[in-house]
Amino acid sequence: MGGNSPRYEDCRHCQEPFVQKEGPGRKKAYCSITCRQKAQRKRDGRSTQRARADHPLGRHIAEDLQVLAASLLEVEYDGQPLEVLLRTAEEVAREVEYYVAAAVQDARSKGAGWGSVADAANVSRTTARTTWAESKVRRQLERRAADRAERRPRAAAPHAEGLSPEQGKALSKASERASAKLASALLYLHQASGLTIKCVAQHTSLSPSHVSRLLSGERTPTWSVLCTLVRLCGGDPADLRVLFENAHGLVPLTRHAVPDAAERLLAALQGLYLAAGRPEYGRVCHASHGVLTTQDIRDILEGQMVPTWEATSALVSALDAWPADIRPLWEAVHYAFLVCLDPVPHESAVPRPDGG
Repeated sequence: MGGNSPRYEDCRHCQEPFVQKEGPGRKKAYCSITCRQKAQRKRDGRSTQRARADHPLGRHIAEDLQVLAASLLEVEYDGQPLEVLLRTAEEVAREVEYYVAAAVQDARSKGAGWGSVADAANVSRTTARTTWAESKVRRQLERRAADRAERRPRAAAPHAEGLSPEQGKALSKASERASAKLASALLYLHQASGLTIKCVAQHTSLSPSHVSRLLSGERTPTWSVLCTLVRLCGGDPADLRVLFENAHGLVPLTRHAVPDAAERLLAALQGLYLAAGRPEYGRVCHASHGVLTTQDIRDILEGQMVPTWEATSALVSALDAWPADIRPLWEAVHYAFLVCLDPVPHESAVPRPDGG
């Protein structure tokens, strides 16, 4: 019999030898389609674990806990009734439970076995496995996301229906603050333009007294008037869109995709930066008490990065604004991101080095 002997190679997945095909074209790396598919699933699982390591679930919830703890301290200082204190404390306690579950899931994704989890939590291995099973943690985090979405106002009117008196009061105060920031931004643009109030009035068909009231914050402009004023003064209305919506008490009806949510957060931060008079980054850095560097501030305001809540809160505070007013926009970005990430994979995708 003539011809060359068949050439054998080891399958990259099962390591079993197989006959490599001869001739041109891409060579086979696996002995069968099944092995190729299994190898792909293994690579996908590792990619998911790397993504989760870069974006730990526990960190996001810990940041939320920081805000809730600040709220508890605030209601305590305000001398709120016991009912309010206990309700706020209950929210903190519930968030702590979510954090513990997320922290365990983060550790498991990095390769921690049930034995090390049990030792850290000072419980038995069986208790750890039962309490923080991957499927159970997934349901907990899904329930948390649903609860937060349900509590967030969904109406698109200054006085949204279905809000509690406390939520309505908070929305009203946030609108007042946004209106003041909107006026500050308009005033800064007007002063930077060098135009007189009389000149602005002539170009906008508004009376000088009405222009003056808009710049002082006594009146809040409509969107068309705002666009006219901003463009006349050399600004971009898009920078003030979110401030305008907040000033009028407008709440988006639906969630946004990650790019849109990030764009809205950026517009809000740029609007606050404008309202602060576009201070030098060094001044903002100093006002952040070392939390932010000038490069951080530049990257955030130029849209090069989506900041953590710590960085967002520090920037907003440094611009003399209320972080709580920006919190829903930041949450929208990270909620959309976590949904896309699908952070809790099937149990079989999590390594179990201790065999548990």
